[in-house]
Amino acid sequence: MNNAPSPNSPGRSPLLELDRVSVTFGTGAREVHALRDVTLQLFPGELVAVMGPSGSGKSTLLNVAGLLQPPTSGCVLVGGQDATSLSASAAAKLRRRHLGFVFQHFNLVPTLTVGENVTLPLELDGASPAQCRQRAEEALAEVGLDGLADRFPEEISGGQAQRAAIARALIGPRQVLLADEPTGALDTSTGEAVMQILRQRIDAGAAGLLVTHEPRFASWADRVIMVRDGVVTAREVRKRWERHEPLLLLRAPSCATCSPPRGVCWWPWR
Repeated sequence: MNNAPSPNSPGRSPLLELDRVSVTFGTGAREVHALRDVTLQLFPGELVAVMGPSGSGKSTLLNVAGLLQPPTSGCVLVGGQDATSLSASAAAKLRRRHLGFVFQHFNLVPTLTVGENVTLPLELDGASPAQCRQRAEEALAEVGLDGLADRFPEEISGGQAQRAAIARALIGPRQVLLADEPTGALDTSTGEAVMQILRQRIDAGAAGLLVTHEPRFASWADRVIMVRDGVVTAREVRKRWERHEPLLLLRAPSCATCSPPRGVCWWPWR
């Protein structure tokens, strides 16, 4: 089963949709199918976690969803608009206004203050300095960083930097957050704190797509999809009260394909 629609979103329109998306690199004997006929919808208030082994297609899926990689076939719709046929400049404008990114290593510009980093997308759209300053203070307050707008990235902790990245990702009209291993460079407790902030922003009406290797962080999601060889191979729908509980589809007996073999295999590939 390749499709991964949301089963409990009647009457709501998706903020982001991938419709039968495939991505192929190379030709002939060197042809690689990075994604195969993947359908996915992200709705307001929903966090979807994507898991899978290295090389499974997780990053390609995130890049296609973020309009950074055009699909070989299929469509990507952002707010109901088909972005597949847009020019590069039009796609960049759509991406800047509707999609926000959070990366493993924060990607804050070191020569800009935290506030300037947060409001950079607004400045690119022509917002005034006064508007940017006000929005920066509001956005930082929402992620618990009051009073840090004038500091530089090197003057704050890793957890604070990732909170600032989340604030930047969802500033202005943007409502879709795409997170690539956002806790990968953080210790466990700081990672949990960042996930709590991310979850709060999703619950406030945004939609999120989270790529992670960590089951404990995937447990914050409403849905978890498993990807292998570019195909969505499994999914789990989670109830609100099940957050932080073990992911049922990720628990499996000892797996001989793991290297080295492990007593518990997180990947249900057998």
